[in-house]
Parts: sequence; C-alpha cells; structure tokens
Amino acid sequence: DSIKTVLTSPENRILIKRMLIKCADISNPCRPMEQCIEWAGRISEEYFAQTDEEKRQGLPVVMPVFDRNTCSIPKSQISFIDYFITDMFDAWDAFADLPNLMQHLDNNFKYWKGLDERKLRSLRPPPE
Repeated sequence: DSIKTVLTSPENRILIKRMLIKCADISNPCRPMEQCIEWAGRISEEYFAQTDEEKRQGLPVVMPVFDRNTCSIPKSQISFIDYFITDMFDAWDAFADLPNLMQHLDNNFKYWKGLDERKLRSLRPPPE
C-alpha cells in the first residue's frame, strides 16, 4: 500500500524512474561475482586507456588513480562501493526489497576487501 501511495504522484514516479536508471548504470558491484569481476576489468581498462591517452597527448589526467602502473583495482572498487553504491542501493533495497542484489553486493565487497588485505592490485588472486 505504501508503494502504491508513493506511485500516485507523478513527481515521485519520475524520481523513482531516475533512481532506477542511475542504479542500473552503476550496478556492477551488485552483479554475480564473476560478472562483477569481468566488468570491473573492462571498466578499469577503459579508464587506463583514457589515462594513457591523456598522458600521451600531454593533457591533464582526469583520473590519476587509473594509472595502469600504480592502480589497485580492489581499492578502486572498494572506494566506488563505499562512496556511491552502498547508500544508494540500501535505499533502493528499502523501497523494492532486493535481497539477491544486496547479497551480491556484500559478496563482491568482501572479495575486493580480501584482495586488498592481501596487498593485491589485480582483478584476481594469483593461481596457487
């Protein structure tokens, strides 16, 4: 009933649609772990290429943390989750009840934290 009440207002429906689009756009940490790792790698490579090109052209580096020689992908993922994802998806979960999505988020955060605690900078631990 409370959701129906929220959805009766056109302004609220627009706000919910905007939030849904934003959440979909940045939802990688809420995917199953293998997809999350794959896409974290793809996104990181895109940012590395941008930084490489900015350096090559002598332009200001927009995202210096994405220097492929010094970047810690686990740290970048942890920061992204801490600063952008957790609060937004907690709010979305409170509205729409998304336990599977929130479990993926928790699993992925723990995965990146585990790599970081081992001082690893890569997407995956080395083979044993």
